[in-house]
Amino acid sequence: MKIQVYAILSCFILSFDLVGQTAIDFTFTDTQGQQHQLYEDYLDQGKTVLVDFFFVDCPPCNVFAPLLQDIYVDWGEGQEDVEFFSLSTKAWDSNADVKGYEDMHGLTNPGAGVDGGALDIFTTYLESEFGPIFGSPYFMVIAPNGTVFTDVDGPGLLGRIDAINQAITDAIALTDTVVVEPDPVLTFNLDLKDTKGNQVNDVTYTLRSSEGSGPSYTITPDFFGNVTIIDFESTYPGLIDPVIAFTKDGNYLDGVFTTDIILIMRHLLGIQPFDKDYQFVAADVSNDLNVTAADMSIIRKNILQQQDGFPSGVSWKFNPSQVSIDPLSTHDIEFQVEAIKIGDVNRH
Repeated sequence: MKIQVYAILSCFILSFDLVGQTAIDFTFTDTQGQQHQLYEDYLDQGKTVLVDFFFVDCPPCNVFAPLLQDIYVDWGEGQEDVEFFSLSTKAWDSNADVKGYEDMHGLTNPGAGVDGGALDIFTTYLESEFGPIFGSPYFMVIAPNGTVFTDVDGPGLLGRIDAINQAITDAIALTDTVVVEPDPVLTFNLDLKDTKGNQVNDVTYTLRSSEGSGPSYTITPDFFGNVTIIDFESTYPGLIDPVIAFTKDGNYLDGVFTTDIILIMRHLLGIQPFDKDYQFVAADVSNDLNVTAADMSIIRKNILQQQDGFPSGVSWKFNPSQVSIDPLSTHDIEFQVEAIKIGDVNRH
């Protein structure tokens, strides 16, 4: 789809077409041996590109060439946000021929002939929605977002100059339009269950940096364990490699009975070794990463009320003890965490 656009400037009517399709990517090698890729090297870098389809023996092209160089200089001569390409439309124009044309007119913008890929580019555009292409020179202006202004022209040399400048200005305006991006949203689920697969309540979720220093924040999942954070960095500033750690207070003896002492003893005697990972964690009430007779003694003293609490200072442990958060993630993430009651080897 093409939309004819008219602009009244300096008492002349300027015209160019806006094509609904975005620019077709292309690559060419200029007369200096330098390769240019439309999107990667220019549009994706925020540059607007003017394409001049011409040929070396074209009389109007030769007349307009010095004026085109002046326009190129006015727009920064390729050093700012605008670049010009001169691409021959004829099979008999080699890069060497185009180089002679450039030298004759003092042109400094990239240009190419048939051996540089110019004719392939012209044919691609000619046979696409951007065609037909009539006349030489023929100008297109491509905005960084891929919008193409085709058939950029005006009456006479001055009208053509005004049309080119206007199309470039309009293309840059498309780039300069302020787009308000929505705040990034981070969504994840904390599926936290005990060793029987039951949901665990009254857990404190602490959001902090992985190394443990700096600020920390308490977060509260909904009933289903879901957490949604809008604009993570603003909501929870100062975090480096953020993690969520889990803690749960409670009576040390909840779920702890003499049967747990017996199970630990049978494990140590080799009569009934533990076969579940959580059993080793639950039995290690001394928090020394080993299961020994000392663990049996600590549990027995707590049951007899000769001791209040376990050396670790906690009654629950979690596997994993913390989970890492990627604030830039755009995908829903689910973390499965197992809550283990210390001392409860038998899962009472």
